[in-house]
Amino acid sequence: MEVLYLVLRNLTQRPVRSLLTFLGVVIATASMVLFLSFGEGLRRALFQELSRVGPAIQVVPEGAEGFTFGGFPEITPDQYRALEEAARALSLRLVPTLFLTRGGFDPASSFLFQGLPEGIGPDVLYPGVRAREGSLLPKGGAVVGAKAAERAGLSLGSPLRLSREVSLKVVGILEEQGGLADNFIYVPLSALQKVLGTRNYSAVLVLLAPGQKAEEVARALEAKVPGLKAQTTSEVMRFAERALRISDLVRFGISLVALVVGGLLVANTVMMSVYERIREFGVMRALGARRGFIFRLVLLEALLLALLGGSVGVALGGLGSAAVNLYTTKEVGLALSALTPRLGLFSLGVALVLGLSAGLLPARTASRIPVVEALGRV
Repeated sequence: MEVLYLVLRNLTQRPVRSLLTFLGVVIATASMVLFLSFGEGLRRALFQELSRVGPAIQVVPEGAEGFTFGGFPEITPDQYRALEEAARALSLRLVPTLFLTRGGFDPASSFLFQGLPEGIGPDVLYPGVRAREGSLLPKGGAVVGAKAAERAGLSLGSPLRLSREVSLKVVGILEEQGGLADNFIYVPLSALQKVLGTRNYSAVLVLLAPGQKAEEVARALEAKVPGLKAQTTSEVMRFAERALRISDLVRFGISLVALVVGGLLVANTVMMSVYERIREFGVMRALGARRGFIFRLVLLEALLLALLGGSVGVALGGLGSAAVNLYTTKEVGLALSALTPRLGLFSLGVALVLGLSAGLLPARTASRIPVVEALGRV
C-alpha cells in the first residue's frame, strides 16, 4: 500500500504530463481494439451468411476462389454446357448467375445486383426468404431486398434503370432477414447480360439431390470440366478464414505501431520523473530503502499508466465498435465489428507488456543511482 501511495502521489504531482501519457495509451489501445474488432465482426458475419446459403457448391473460374461478388464474368457458354452434361449425369440442378456492383465504398450508395435465370427466385439461394410485397420471382422485373429498397427509396412499380438500354420495374420487395439477402437486387439474368454485353456467367450454383455429398460432387465436376473450380461451403469458409487471418496480422501490425508510440510516451514520462526525483531517491536510500524497492516503485508507475490507459482504451474501443455496428446494421443489416472478451483481454495484455517494457530502463536507472551522488544534487 505504501508503494502504491507513492506511485499515485508522483503521478498526481505532474498532472499534465501524466494525463498526456495516459491519453496516448488510451488512443493506442482503442485503435488496436477497433482495428481487430473488424476482423472478429467480419468473421462472424461471413460464417453466418454462408450458413444461410442454400446451394452447397459454387462453381467459379480457376483463380477466382473465395466469397466474392462481382468481377468479370468468365464462365463461358461452352463451359456451362459441359457443366450441364455433367450435372445431368450426377442428377444435379444448376443455377447460373451474374453479379454486378454499382456505387462506391459507402453502403448507402452501393447496390449489388444478381442475375437469376427464369423461374428461379432468391428463396432458392437463401432458404426462408419471403416476399413482403409483390412477387418472389424477378420475371420481367426486379425483386429488391428490404435494405436495398429502403436505401434507394424503391416501392412496387418503381422504375429501375440498369443502363441506357435496360430499364426494369420493381415487382417484389423482400421481408427483412437481417443478412446479406436484404442488400441484393435480383433481376433477370438476361437483363444483366445485356447490361454487361456478355453471354458469360460469374458463377454457377449447384443444388444437390438428397443424400449427395458436396465434396464428392465438387471433385467430380472439376474432373469433367477443366478450367473451373467447384468450391463447397466448407472450402469457402477455410479460404475466408485464411484471408481474415492475414488481414488480422496487417491490422495488428498497424495498431502495434500506435501502441509502441504509447509505450515510448510512458518511458519518456517515467524517465523524466526519475531524473527529477534523484534527490528523493537518494534520501530513500539513505533511510534504508533497498534498490529493489526503488526499482519496483518506478516500474509500478509505468504499469499503472499502462493499466489505466489500456482499460479505458478497451472500453473506448468497445464504444467505437458499437457505433460501427449501429451504422452497418442500419445500412446493410450486418454487424461488421465485434469486441469479444478474448480480444479485449489480448489488447489489455499487449498494453501491459509495453508498459512493463517501457518501465524497465527507467526503473533500472533509478535503482542504480549512487546515494552520495543523489544527495549531492540541489
